Amino acid sequence: MKLSVIIAVHNESLNIRPFYARAKKVLDSLAPLDAWELVFVNDASEDDSLAEILKLRGEDQRVKVVTLSRRFGYHSVLVAGLSQVDSDLYAMVDVDCEDPPELLAQFFDAIQGGVDVAYGIRSNREEPRVITLMRKLFYYANRLIGDSEIVIWMAEFAMITRQVRDAILTPQTTSPFLRAEIGYAGFKRAGVAYFRAKRSHGKSHYNILRMTRFAVAGILSSSTFLLRFVLYAAVFLALLFPACVLLGELTMDQAAKLAMVLLFYFLVLTMPIIALYLARTYKNGVARPVFIVDKKQTFL
Repeated sequence: MKLSVIIAVHNESLNIRPFYARAKKVLDSLAPLDAWELVFVNDASEDDSLAEILKLRGEDQRVKVVTLSRRFGYHSVLVAGLSQVDSDLYAMVDVDCEDPPELLAQFFDAIQGGVDVAYGIRSNREEPRVITLMRKLFYYANRLIGDSEIVIWMAEFAMITRQVRDAILTPQTTSPFLRAEIGYAGFKRAGVAYFRAKRSHGKSHYNILRMTRFAVAGILSSSTFLLRFVLYAAVFLALLFPACVLLGELTMDQAAKLAMVLLFYFLVLTMPIIALYLARTYKNGVARPVFIVDKKQTFL
């Protein structure tokens, strides 16, 4: 049985060696495991991240690196890692140690117990209350409007079997969102609660703007509710307009002005929604790859 641990890296040179030390200790303790490897996916880092990974590789050949040709983003990085290596089990974890590598042991025990997906439940974290509130609203809203099951509090920190990995790589989307794909795939799951720690070194690459874009991407990837909302809004206005005209006893001139106002707000509300989904459809039609590997700086 072989385990490949996929680690996203972008300008994380100070975190690589501390992560390796913690991950190696726990992976070496997994007795039933025949082999393991750490696959660092370098998302076009501009610091010494690649050099640090290659130093580790010189000390331990179980350290692998996949370097992308440019920065593609977090989910594309994970897809790249999952796509480039063959294993029986796969794990995904961040290099900054906010998600403790030690939890991989509990994930492995759960997999040995018969589940196909073992994931971390982020029970709490140190952050402003406003951010925590917005995060909760996102999870519950996404679950409410999702086309398929959305697993609350599940991020990409997880261990999965090969059949789950194959299932989540099957969709040919140019906007991958793995937690939604894992929820859609189903299979038997088990969650492990933990407290998310502070970063070992450096600052987070996420800010309010990135979080907002991430939330929008999550909703667009997991739900068509907003498209159906356009229909609901049209039906609502189609019933509201004649009711206002009749009950308000409006003249033709007043009714025309009301119709223009309602049409204006309908277009303002619905056209951006249609544009977002249309843009995604266009990108899927063009079908550019979600990642490109720089083979000269990739060592597997």
